[in-house]
Amino acid sequence: MNRGVAGLVAVLLLWSLPLNAQSVNLDDRIKAMSALGKTDAEYRLGPGDLIEIGVFGVDNFRQSLRINASGIIKLPLLDPVKAAGLTPMELEQRLTELLKADVIKDPQVSVFVKEYRSQSVYVLGAVRTPGQYQITLQLKIVDVLAMAGGLQSNAVDESVIQRPTADGGEEVIKVNLKDLLEKGDLAQNVVVRGGDVVHIQERLAQTVYVIGEVVRGGAFVLPPRQELRVSQLFAWAGGPMKTARVSGGMLVRYNEVGVRQELPVDFGDILKGKKEDFVVRPNDIIFVPGSKIKALTSGMVQAVVNTIPYRIPYY
Repeated sequence: MNRGVAGLVAVLLLWSLPLNAQSVNLDDRIKAMSALGKTDAEYRLGPGDLIEIGVFGVDNFRQSLRINASGIIKLPLLDPVKAAGLTPMELEQRLTELLKADVIKDPQVSVFVKEYRSQSVYVLGAVRTPGQYQITLQLKIVDVLAMAGGLQSNAVDESVIQRPTADGGEEVIKVNLKDLLEKGDLAQNVVVRGGDVVHIQERLAQTVYVIGEVVRGGAFVLPPRQELRVSQLFAWAGGPMKTARVSGGMLVRYNEVGVRQELPVDFGDILKGKKEDFVVRPNDIIFVPGSKIKALTSGMVQAVVNTIPYRIPYY
């Protein structure tokens, strides 16, 4: 092996470290943003809840009652009271105003939730523990993801919420998880309701190809949510062979509309740090010529292209 190629191999060894160390731990961000277990998450009452209402110092004014389907409770000496949508504290304040008007002087009202209504939310797809979950608090999308154990590494950057509507139809809500978890866009942290189905699709494997005078040519799967630079790809391919002409390389790339481009690239200068170590894109083909194969023929490109079942435009 000549000294030039040996130097390139030494550079490549530095890139052969696991990429996991560079990855963003989205599960930690989900836990940090979730309101689960925090005292500031206040439950809002709804139909089916069993509550106990008492007035301090008034023994015969203690009632256990269930909020009806219309969200109403009925108490002695009072007109029906709308309880659904209020927190227990807000209902205490409402009942205090009603009782002190004509019934009890300076009442001290307490409201205690004895039994929460059952509300189910379904979390499906690329989460660690998909399934049905019971919710008793007003939760948002990060809370539900935390309940499901967080995202799998192959999760896409979008969550789709399917929500039944009162007329028997369905509302579809899309959440940009990348903006929410990486950029902190709280507008994406939408409220999840009972009956919602939260689905996170699995990301389809995206592949790049290295052919020509490298130790281990072939197809390589891109890591999800991480950039892969061409020098790292060379490390995965074992580096150039001693017969490689890295200065006369070729990059075959498909643009946004699927048109193939063939771009000459001096991979030697890239690996030496003299030129930009660019990010590879899905379905890129890296060709390294050698003394025997000096040019990338259309037949070689087509042979690789035929192995690609689909092409995803890169944005």
